[in-house]
Amino acid sequence: MTTLENTISMMEKLPETDLIEIQNLIKKLFRQHESESTDAAVGQVLKRMSKADFMEDARAAEKDIAAGRYKSADEVFDGLEQRYGF
Repeated sequence: MTTLENTISMMEKLPETDLIEIQNLIKKLFRQHESESTDAAVGQVLKRMSKADFMEDARAAEKDIAAGRYKSADEVFDGLEQRYGF
């Protein structure tokens, strides 16, 4: 018997509540795998940032905030929700 056949035969004997728990676990594993794959892909594309570059970006951000060029977290998340359908 193959692994798939064994798995199906075991699942046929489980109550619905256990099947729902298994389904939720599998969904969680897929999300974790997708996140790991995405992280690896991003890591291949982006170059490592130097401390000097990071500090320069932080200074620029502080200047933007002082000049009023920023959005609240709610505005940012609303924009992401509209753009990507979150």
